[in-house]
Amino acid sequence: MIPKGRGIVTEVLSSSTAVEVAESAALIAVDLWSDLPAGAEPVGACLGGRLPDLGRSAPLAGGWRAIRVEPTVWWLSGPLAGLEAQLANLEPALADSGAATDLSGGFFRIRIRGPHWRDVLMSGGVFDAEDPGFGPGSTAGTILHHAAVRHDVTDGETVDVYVAPSYLEDMLHHLRSALARLGTSRS
Repeated sequence: MIPKGRGIVTEVLSSSTAVEVAESAALIAVDLWSDLPAGAEPVGACLGGRLPDLGRSAPLAGGWRAIRVEPTVWWLSGPLAGLEAQLANLEPALADSGAATDLSGGFFRIRIRGPHWRDVLMSGGVFDAEDPGFGPGSTAGTILHHAAVRHDVTDGETVDVYVAPSYLEDMLHHLRSALARLGTSRS
């Protein structure tokens, strides 16, 4: 079942860590075709920040966040109410040097919040989420439980996991089961 309505649907499976589906947000892919980093400067300036380096994410003005997902591609995640304005804002900055594509609805964000988020990702993951270098502002694209996902560590105790709608239920089940197993093993 895909959550409906406003707010965040939360299921706490541990007294200190939760797996939840974050409220709907706008998601824009920005693909730059010009030389980097020079081509990224005007785009970052129009967004009220700087586009992050590869494997990194950063907050932007107006509640937006930039997530570098490929060498020349960033995802911009932000409030749904600001989607049209942000797309219009990007047009002059991109000019003929890139494109902005609305991906809203093409991905869901599953939020893992609490001190055991790294342990949850290590269950079935194929990268080292326990590496202390994988902290706030870090991103990773990987496979988790047979589905392509994108991780964005937003702060010291929170990671957002972006997953296609077709994998949402299975991914939630996997993450919640992993957290339940962790809770049992820590008792």
